[in-house]
Order: sequence, then C-alpha cells, then structure tokens
Amino acid sequence: MNKNELDEIFALGREQRGVEFKRGGSRQDKHLFAKVVHAAIGMANRRDGGYVIVGVTEDSNGGPVPEGVSAEDVPSWTYDDVANSIAEYTDPNAKFDLQIVDYNGSKLVVIRVYEFEDIPVLCKKSYPEVLRAGACYVRTRRKPETVEIPTQADMRDLLDLAVDKGVRRFIARAHAAGLTQSASLPSTDTTRYMEQQKAFLVEPSG
Repeated sequence: MNKNELDEIFALGREQRGVEFKRGGSRQDKHLFAKVVHAAIGMANRRDGGYVIVGVTEDSNGGPVPEGVSAEDVPSWTYDDVANSIAEYTDPNAKFDLQIVDYNGSKLVVIRVYEFEDIPVLCKKSYPEVLRAGACYVRTRRKPETVEIPTQADMRDLLDLAVDKGVRRFIARAHAAGLTQSASLPSTDTTRYMEQQKAFLVEPSG
C-alpha cells in the first residue's frame, strides 16, 4: 500500500468493510495486539480479505487521525514476530503481509490480510473482553465492524465463500485426474457437492 492509497482511505473519513484502524503502540501491548488479531480474523473471513492499519486514532467526530507508531514501537512490528503472535490465536493460521509505511512523517503498520484458503479462520485462544476461543469473527454487512457472526446473511456470505473454494478444489482435482469438465462436473453433481459442503460447515461435530 502506498501513500496515495492511504490518502484515499483516510479521505473517506471512516473505516470501511475492508479496512479497520487500530491505535499505535507496541506489538507487545497485549490488549492492542488482541484487537489487531480480532480485526485480522474478521478480514481473513471476508471475500478478498482486507487491511488492518495500526497507528490511527479518532478525532472528536470519529474521523481517522494517522498519528502513527512511535519510533520506539516500530521495531516490534516485524513480520516474523507478528506471524508467531497471530498463530497463537488463529486456527487455521491467517495469511498476511506486513508493511511499515511512511505517511506524512508518521510510521503506519499496514497489515494486508488475505481471505482464508480452505476453511474459515476461528479464534483458538481467548483474551479478556476482546477474543473468545471458538469464535468466528466476520466483517458485517450492516456497518464496518468485526463481530461474531450476527445474522444469517453474514453466515451465508461466509458459507458461500467456503463452498466456492471447495468447488474450485473439486474441479482442480477432477482435471488433475484427467476428467473433462463435461464428464466430471454435471450440474447435479456440482450442486450435490456444494450442498454437502454447506452441511459440513454448519452441522456440529461429535
């Protein structure tokens, strides 16, 4: 992400469904980092993923103020350290890239989170008042916030994304086995496969 892209984000004057802001601080600030993880899980469970930008506060009207991360705290935000810390809280691991971006004299930590690869990302470790073990966090339709799945529409978005990925894997395996699309993927088989995947995702185990 470059300065022009950040200009466009801040010009909107608020968070978006694919962008969440967090105040500056050290990665070793456990409460701050738990909030970063919370946001990252929500982005990982969103189609196309999204960004968590660390170093942004709010003005009196709720607008973003890119104050940045202090020179003392920037070194704590290395990719390897962040990856190890996020892995403690996520199952499966959330994939991301991390940049330290100079913005108008301030340093911002920009974490680009990618959508999950196979199955939705769950929180596997609690942190008081921020994270709950077993929770599935998403970015909601109604407003740009990260919460546990609140509505059937948000659940449908997540299921559709997971099923799309399952169908693509099914198609790839069929082609790898030397089957043609017409022979291996009649519409009834594809539909049946999609319904099986949805059932697997929503039915409790055990």
